[in-house]
Amino acid sequence: ASVPARRRRVGGSIVWKLFGSVVLCLFVLLLFNLLLNNFVLVSYYQHIKQTSLENAFQTLDGLYAGQAEQVDAYLIQQYYDKNISTGVLNAAGRLDLYGWFSNQRLITSLLDASRDYGEFLVKTIEDADSGSRFITLSGRLTNGQLVVMRTPVAPIEESVGITNQFLLISGALTLVISLALSLLIARSFTRPIRELSRVAGSMARLNFTDRYTGKGRGELAELGGSINSMADSLEETISSLKTANVQLAGDVERKTRQEESRKAFISNVSHELKTPISLIQTYAEGLKENVADEESRAYYCEVIEDEARKMSELIRKMTALMQLEAGSEQLVIKRFDVAGLARSLLLKNRPRFQQAEARVVPPPDEPVFVWGDAYLIENVLTNYLSNAINHVAKGGRIEVAIRHTAPERVRVSVYNTGDHIPPDDLNRIWESFYKVDKARTRAYGGTGIGLSVVAAIMKAHQMPYGVYNRQSASETGVEFYFELESR
Repeated sequence: ASVPARRRRVGGSIVWKLFGSVVLCLFVLLLFNLLLNNFVLVSYYQHIKQTSLENAFQTLDGLYAGQAEQVDAYLIQQYYDKNISTGVLNAAGRLDLYGWFSNQRLITSLLDASRDYGEFLVKTIEDADSGSRFITLSGRLTNGQLVVMRTPVAPIEESVGITNQFLLISGALTLVISLALSLLIARSFTRPIRELSRVAGSMARLNFTDRYTGKGRGELAELGGSINSMADSLEETISSLKTANVQLAGDVERKTRQEESRKAFISNVSHELKTPISLIQTYAEGLKENVADEESRAYYCEVIEDEARKMSELIRKMTALMQLEAGSEQLVIKRFDVAGLARSLLLKNRPRFQQAEARVVPPPDEPVFVWGDAYLIENVLTNYLSNAINHVAKGGRIEVAIRHTAPERVRVSVYNTGDHIPPDDLNRIWESFYKVDKARTRAYGGTGIGLSVVAAIMKAHQMPYGVYNRQSASETGVEFYFELESR
C-alpha cells in the first residue's frame, strides 16, 4: 500500500482514535491541575493557615481561662509545629514572645490596637524591616490580655512552587505510563473489532473459511457469533450453487458429448460397415444364385462369417467407447495384482505370439498391487498386446514391463520391436477410427478404435498414458504405457 493509504488507515483506526482521546484527557487533566495549583492553591493554603491562627487563638483563650500553666508549652509547640509566632501582652504590661525575635516596634503597635474582649482581626501584612509578608492575627483574650500571632507567607509560596515542580515531574511520568497503558488498553478493546473487520473482509472476498475466534459474553462476542453463522450459511449456499452450476455444466457438456458421439458413431459406423456389408451382400448373392462350386461356397461362408465377426467386434468397441466418453460407465476401483493380470493375458495370447513368431518377455513373478478398475485395465492391456502382436517384427520381441516411477505410482508398459510410428501420428493414434497404415490395419482386421477405448479408460481413471518410439544400437521399437496408483 502507498504511504498516504497507510496514513489514512492509521489516522482512521479506532485504536489511535481511542488512544488519542485518552491522551488528550490526561493532558487536559494535568494542565488543569497545574493551573489550579498556580492560581488557587496559594489562596487555599493561606485560608488554611488563617483558620489555623484562629483555632490557635481560641485554644489560647481557653487555656488562660482554666489551664494557664499549659500556655507556654502550647505556644512553643505552635511555633515549632506550625511556624506560628506569638506575642502576649499581659495585664501587668509584660510582653511574652514565643518564636518572635525581632521587630519589637511592629509587635507593640499591633498589641496597642483596640479590640473588644474575645475579638480578633486577621490580615496579611508586610514587614517593613525584612520585606517578608505574614498572615497576622491580633486580638484581645477574654481575660483582657492582648495577643498577636503570625505565620510567614513565604513558606506557603515555596511549598506551592515545590508542589508544582513535583507535579510536573510526576505528571510527566504519569503521562508516559498512561500512554503505554492507554495504547495497550486501546488495542485490547479494539482487538475484537479488528478481528470482526478481518472476517468481514474475508467474506467480502468470498472466503468463508475465516472465523471470529474472540472470547467473552459481550455484544462483540454475540456479533462475532452472528457473523460466523452468516459465513457458514453463505458458504453452504454458495457451495450448493457452485455444485448446481458444476452439475449443470456437466449435464450440458455430457449432453453435448453424447450428441457429438451419436453423430460420430453414425458417421463412422456407416463408413466402417460399408465394406463388410458390401462383401456380405455380394457373397450372399453368389451363394443364393449357386454360382460357385463346393469349395467356393465354403470360402464364401468363411468370408461372410469373418466380416460378421468384424462387424460385431466393431459395434462392441464402439458401444464401450461411447459409454466411457459419455461418462455412463461407472468405475469400480479395487486393489488388484496388475503383474498377475499381465501374466494371465500373456498366457491366454500364447497361440497368437507363436503365430507371429514373437519372443515374449513377461514381467517378474512378484505381485504388484495397484488401484483401478480391473476389468477396464484388462481391456487396456488386451489392446496394447493386440497392437504389439499386429505390429511386431517377424521373429521380434514383445516385452511387458512393470516398474515404480514414484513412491505411489506404477507404470505398466508393452514394448514390441518393429517399425516406428511416424512422429506426426504419435498423438493422433488415440483418435477414433484413425489408422496409421490403413492397408495393414485392414489386413489384420483392425477397427481403428482400440486405442480410443484405451484413452477413454485412462481418462476415466485420471491417470497418465501414452506411446513413444524407442531406438537402440541393435533394434527399433514402439512402447505403449499407462500408470496407476499403488497406494
